[in-house]
Amino acid sequence: MYPIERYLMGLKASVRNRAYPEGSIAEGNDGNIKKRHIFSSEGLPIGTMNTKILDMRSLAQANRYVLLHSDKLSPYRQEFLEIEQAVYGGIQISKRTEDKWLVEKFSTWLAKQVNCHY
Repeated sequence: MYPIERYLMGLKASVRNRAYPEGSIAEGNDGNIKKRHIFSSEGLPIGTMNTKILDMRSLAQANRYVLLHSDKLSPYRQEFLEIEQAVYGGIQISKRTEDKWLVEKFSTWLAKQVNCHY
């Protein structure tokens, strides 16, 4: 038996509702949804959806995480650090100081940059 046949046999065995196999395969609760999701869900969430309201501190932490770890914002972080370093002349700035600037000042600077362009 070819590997694809074995795989498809496993999928067929996991069908719970034979009238709508795409739903029963994609929404199976065996914890292996990514592997078994072979049909389009058309943008609908699979399984239950939980909403969590964040307090201000958690929201600020999530915002900071995105700003500091997004690859698309890397050029802006670099530009911000160059501007901050220019204030100090040619003095060598430690990585710790740069990280502190990013945490404390980068979000405000970025918001000003966005508002200037619109």
